[in-house]
Amino acid sequence: MKVLNELDREIAKYILTSLDKVAYMRVRELADATNVSPATVVRFTKKMGYSSFPEFRVTVKQELAKHKKILSNENQRQSLLNNTVFPDDFDDKVESLVEKIVAADLIHCIGIGVSGIMAEYAARQLTTLGYCSFASTSPYFPYLTSEQRVKGSNNSEVCLIFSVSGETIEMVQIARLLSDSKIYTTSVTNKGNNSLSALVDLSLTYDTSYDRVHLNVDLSSQLPVIFFIETVVKHLYTRSSYHELPQSINYSIGDT
Repeated sequence: MKVLNELDREIAKYILTSLDKVAYMRVRELADATNVSPATVVRFTKKMGYSSFPEFRVTVKQELAKHKKILSNENQRQSLLNNTVFPDDFDDKVESLVEKIVAADLIHCIGIGVSGIMAEYAARQLTTLGYCSFASTSPYFPYLTSEQRVKGSNNSEVCLIFSVSGETIEMVQIARLLSDSKIYTTSVTNKGNNSLSALVDLSLTYDTSYDRVHLNVDLSSQLPVIFFIETVVKHLYTRSSYHELPQSINYSIGDT
């Protein structure tokens, strides 16, 4: 996007937000929709590395098919969990979090124990999409090391805090420290009546059995947490903002 001129950027933005229309458009139709000449559209497709507009349109159809496949798989994925696992406002909260992540310069994913594994999975998935994200399983990571992170600064950061019980002392302490910063905090916990949920900006909860045998053995299912992570990632992928990632790094999505 950085190397394109103004007209080309307008064409690109229209394509990224209207794949379902562009997949079946002719050159003149795309030109009319973007208020440019057909010649400008043809030049744009060649700048993008295509020998012709039909070849470019094939790629658009393939991308559209990929999006539709992801969305069609949602029903099957949701059937893995009981309908009572997530609260009624789950989708609304996920969408609110997605909006924050899209605007964020940095996403922290933190947790310890099995929740640390979930934090690492979330960070890996977000990084795969090109978002600047990292995981930390250390409760002593210096999250507030600069005055630039106080409320009112220009940086935009999101912190995802994973904790099954919501009472993990280290995670609660981190949430307390972050409560006066600009960092947008979100907790992912089993059930919502806990100390961590009361300290964050957004509390995402699920309702399954809490199967902690003793201090070092927690057999509680992490399937709802994985479902939450993958739901957020798929929402991000299907948004047009995904295609507007920094151009200095080559990002790709594989069948992993």
